[in-house]
Amino acid sequence: MKNVFIVNKASRTGKAAETWKNVEAFLKDENISYEVHFTNKAYDATAFAKAATSKAEDVALFVMGGDGTLNEALNGIEDFEHTLYTPLPSGSANDFVKGIGLEGDALNILKIALKSNSFKRLDIGKVTYESGGKEESRLFGVSSGIGVDAYVCLQALTSKLKTFLNRFGLGSATYGILTVGDIFTMPFSDAVITRYFNGTKEVRNIKGAIFAAAMNCRAEGGGIPMAPKATADSGYLTAFVAHDISRFKCFALLPLLVVGKHEGKKGFDLLNFDKIEIEMKDKMCVHADGEHVGFFNRISFECMPQILKVRGF
Repeated sequence: MKNVFIVNKASRTGKAAETWKNVEAFLKDENISYEVHFTNKAYDATAFAKAATSKAEDVALFVMGGDGTLNEALNGIEDFEHTLYTPLPSGSANDFVKGIGLEGDALNILKIALKSNSFKRLDIGKVTYESGGKEESRLFGVSSGIGVDAYVCLQALTSKLKTFLNRFGLGSATYGILTVGDIFTMPFSDAVITRYFNGTKEVRNIKGAIFAAAMNCRAEGGGIPMAPKATADSGYLTAFVAHDISRFKCFALLPLLVVGKHEGKKGFDLLNFDKIEIEMKDKMCVHADGEHVGFFNRISFECMPQILKVRGF
C-alpha cells in the first residue's frame, strides 16, 4: 500500500511546518516509504488527493493541516473503498479530528495508523446547491451550514484577530467572538425546511431563520457543541436550526450553546435527518467545514453513511 502525504505547512500561521519536521524525521528513522505533496494555494489538497486515489489501487492517504485542508482533501477522494484516510491535525480548531475521537498529536496518530491496516467506517455529509445554472456539491466531515454561522466562517478565513490569537494557541476563540457581532448585524430570513428521516417526510415553515447547520460531528467553530449527541458513525446527520427569536434572546442563549445545554430551548431545534432541503427567502452565506461555498437561497444536505475509512484510532 502506497503512503501519500498531503501537507499544509502554513496552517496555524505556519506552526505546522515544525510538526511536519517531526513527522518527516520519524518516517526517515523508520525507513517508511512515502511520497509527499505540499499545498501552496487553495484546492491543491483536492488535486493531490484526486491524483492519489484515482488509480484503483489501495492508498494510505495522510492529510496534515487544519479543517480546511482536510476538507479539500476529502473532496478530492475518487475511490473511497480503496483509500485509508488519516487526518493529522495541525490547525487551530481541529474540529474533525476531535469530533471523530482521534487522540494525540499528529505524530502519535501517525504511529498508531502505521501499526495496523484496521480502520473505522465513518459518515460524511454532502451539501448540494445550484451554481452557474448547474447542480454542484461539496463534501464535509464536520459540518455545513447556511446563515450566520457560515458568515462567521467566511470572516474567520481572513481574520486578523484569528492570526493574532493563533500566536497564543487561541485561534479557535475567533469563531465565538465573531458570532457575537454577527448576531446583531446579519440579516435573518424566512425559510421552508423539508426533512427526510427513516422513510418519513416533514415540512416546516420557519420565520426569521438565523442559521441552519448540518452536523456530522458534535462541534464546529473551534469546539462549539452545536449538536451534542451527534456522532460521525450514526448513519445520519443532525440539523441545528436557530429561528424565530430576537437577536437579544439569541445572544442570551449563547452561553448555553457553548456548554451544549441548548437542546429544547425555544428557537433552537435539533433535527436528525437523512436528507434535508432548505429554501431561504433571501440568499445566505454557505460553508462546508468552515470553507466558503457561496451565497444561495436553496440548498440540501444529506448523509453519506459509512463511506470514509479512517485509521489512527
